[in-house]
Amino acid sequence: MTRAQRPKLIYLVADDRYFCTHRLPLAVAAQQQDFNVHVICPKGDSSEKIVHAGLTFRPLPFNRKSLNPFDGIKTVWRIYKLYKQLKPDCVHHVAIKPVLFGTIAAHLAGVPSIVNAVAGLGHVFASRSWLMLPLRIMMRVLLRSPRVKIIVQNPEDQAELESLAQKPVHLIYGAGVDTEQFSPSAVELPDNPIVITHASRLLWSKGVGELVLAARTLREQGHSISVQIVGEPDMQNPDAIPADTLQAWHDEGVINWLGYQSDMATIYQQSHIAVLASYYREGIPKTLIEAASVGLPLVTTDMPGCRIIVEDNVNGLLVATRDVAALTEALTNLICDPEKRKVYGEAGRARVLKQFAASIIYDQTIALYR
Repeated sequence: MTRAQRPKLIYLVADDRYFCTHRLPLAVAAQQQDFNVHVICPKGDSSEKIVHAGLTFRPLPFNRKSLNPFDGIKTVWRIYKLYKQLKPDCVHHVAIKPVLFGTIAAHLAGVPSIVNAVAGLGHVFASRSWLMLPLRIMMRVLLRSPRVKIIVQNPEDQAELESLAQKPVHLIYGAGVDTEQFSPSAVELPDNPIVITHASRLLWSKGVGELVLAARTLREQGHSISVQIVGEPDMQNPDAIPADTLQAWHDEGVINWLGYQSDMATIYQQSHIAVLASYYREGIPKTLIEAASVGLPLVTTDMPGCRIIVEDNVNGLLVATRDVAALTEALTNLICDPEKRKVYGEAGRARVLKQFAASIIYDQTIALYR
């Protein structure tokens, strides 16, 4: 089958780095299974990775922050023109704004099959602001189209969107993780200091502020710890933590802010505990799956998405959201108990191999394309 004869699959995302960290291996797997894969997203530092992977890259400006309806109309028009030109057999939209704008454009362009991945209900659904109301109404209308298939990452989102869309919604557990790359370290780490790693987009709702307060308390209690914060502020998100705040915490010595890191497998292999004190409406946090795959015990919140990965007192500990005292206690529990860390880490690795491995996720998603 020549490239021109293969079914054409387009991914539409709002950020090239996100695509590379979360969807690029899936897109490569689809191409290996005889899809002709194109990627539409803004051109950035990671765009070359898309090209080097053998996919066709189509740059498109995309302002995730703007609520200006005229900006939205211009973006829909640009997507429509690309869909009309490329004539895809299937499009896969990832995250709220690509889902919204891409679905409108796909309907106008006559795309026969639309896959919408809603990876967490996020700001549009969580916010009670009247500014979000028109977006929620439009989402309800678009998701009910018979041409649209919907993917979510946890049962709570599945139930909510089935009610919204009035049809079945497909549950696929996250973006998948390469369990060979993210494998337990063969080197035993020293117990001093205990390295605690948080990795995410640096938003307040990811629980970074609560972790900083917990870290201060742990230090005051005399624990030898190094709290690593991995990531950058998402300045297109109104919830972003300012860089100068992160730098101030770093300079104070309460955290070690590492910025963006491409080699998260090594970061986790050199850590003792992974933490995500999020109260954001997650799909499934890929960072926690990666940490569990490496064999780390997890501390996270009792939130949709987070509790899919962590079974309390089996492979980690669940705490209430925004509860600094509970977060501090859970971290203390693991800091002081190396045997528990080992048992939880082994249970987490087994859980990933059974439910979250890349091969499982890719097969389920590509079956949906077909």
